[in-house]
Amino acid sequence: MEYIKYISLFLLLNLTACSPLQTYLKTDTTAFYKDTFTTKGSIAVLPGDINLNNSLEFDLYKQKVEAKLVVEGFSMAADLDSANFAALLLYGVDNGKQSVVYSPIYGQTGRQINAYSDVAYDADGKAVYIRRNYLSPSFGVVGASAKTKTSYRHTIALDIVKADSLSQDKPVKVYEGRTFSTGNCGIIVEVFDELLEAMFVDFPGENGRNRTDSIESITNCP
Repeated sequence: MEYIKYISLFLLLNLTACSPLQTYLKTDTTAFYKDTFTTKGSIAVLPGDINLNNSLEFDLYKQKVEAKLVVEGFSMAADLDSANFAALLLYGVDNGKQSVVYSPIYGQTGRQINAYSDVAYDADGKAVYIRRNYLSPSFGVVGASAKTKTSYRHTIALDIVKADSLSQDKPVKVYEGRTFSTGNCGIIVEVFDELLEAMFVDFPGENGRNRTDSIESITNCP
């Protein structure tokens, strides 16, 4: 029976170790837009970088952005020629910044003398107090361990421009949104949903102000 208990505990620990980690991602979002900006009209989602035109990863993110825009009131255009607006999407993670984190190590630092009084009786049956000493271990910080930590900065950028202005040298922007986060995950796919969720909290947000959110996150990052 004990053997079965140990096996069950081992399997539970392994399943826990392999399961995605649920936590919260802290994000910062800024938005700038024209006073006349409205979430009405047809829109097409395009990559903000020409190198993403044939990216399957971009195709996945494009669908997610389209779903958010439709909820806000836009309709999806069949192509750019029939669109009122174009949403230009960019995303990325930097190379990371390393730092050293020190953690204290606790252990036995020595022994200390403690005393207590005990009651005994003499030959006449009279109670007397006897002082007794004993040694007890003392504990404290005995050292420190150092661990290198890498923090990555994640970014998604969404610019909405007038579709017919893309053929001009300077496209006419009507909305400019940026969402950032910092964490130990260096893979954009693991945090893209959370960043997008943060960007569309109370969309389009307060013009010209930063907003901080804590977005529930489930990630496979270590």
